[in-house]
Amino acid sequence: MLRFSTIVLQVLLALTFITIPLSRMFGAPTLQQVLALDVPLWLVWIANVIELSGAVLLLFGLRVGFLAVIGALLIGGSMVGATLIHVRAGNLFAELPWTLVFFVLSLLVVLLQWSAVQAVLRNW
Repeated sequence: MLRFSTIVLQVLLALTFITIPLSRMFGAPTLQQVLALDVPLWLVWIANVIELSGAVLLLFGLRVGFLAVIGALLIGGSMVGATLIHVRAGNLFAELPWTLVFFVLSLLVVLLQWSAVQAVLRNW
């Protein structure tokens, strides 16, 4: 049951972090919302690449658990940055809770896949 939960969590996070960056890349209202927080466009593109990379690694991590950990850490790091941007903008209750939820879910993937990290470190 725990394995199934891990798979579902990874797939849902991956789908979320494929959808959000792609919507920003193609000019959805989410791009305007981010730019309204005084985030430079180049930083938005870097966040898109990090989040898409994390999502792809989460999907590859369904076969190789260590890749899921790397993907989750990328997404978690992006959520730390997003949280700081929302705090700086004083936007504490609109989007901030979502960034924290995604951060916690990313950490949960790391914890659930921790045995894969241990296996890689043992073989290293």
